[in-house]
Amino acid sequence: MKRFFSGLRKKASKTAVKDDDRFGTGLWRHNRDRFIRAVDRYYSTAVALHVARGSGGTAPGAASVGSPDNEATAASAKDPVDVIVDGTHRLNALVEVVDDLTAALHARHPVTGQVVPGPARRAVGDVPELLTKASSKVGEAVLAASMARSEGPSGRSIDSSAEATVRFISDAGELLGRAQAIIARVEPS
Repeated sequence: MKRFFSGLRKKASKTAVKDDDRFGTGLWRHNRDRFIRAVDRYYSTAVALHVARGSGGTAPGAASVGSPDNEATAASAKDPVDVIVDGTHRLNALVEVVDDLTAALHARHPVTGQVVPGPARRAVGDVPELLTKASSKVGEAVLAASMARSEGPSGRSIDSSAEATVRFISDAGELLGRAQAIIARVEPS
């Protein structure tokens, strides 16, 4: 009977195996996957907003949002839909940060479950919570973008929703920066 069902089992793809090797299957992978799912939801919402607007292009300087200091200024000077769409580029950069963080955490402190053991917990400090909070901030950006999507057709201004997405993405970046600083202190030189 065992051989009968063995042909039905799907083979793991090479990418999935590489991800398991790089990020593990425990808490670090869970945090990474949660962040990626939030970014995917943001992307879907931003694309839907862009398509609903009916424009094929973005405003000039659409990729110019860079540092947290000019983000609020850039948000107020541009089309709010473009500001929300620009958030996808910023989130893509944060995905790389999350990948690097979770790969480093798995390499130095592998965790198979959802709990970080005592010695590893002392070393990584608040990093698990910071990763979770960063994912939550991206989720809040998704909600703000969704608000813009629902407010737009009714004729209400979506400027505040666009500014909120910028703020939430900046908050996620700040949380990930704090996590990077903790890991940098722990890493052997």
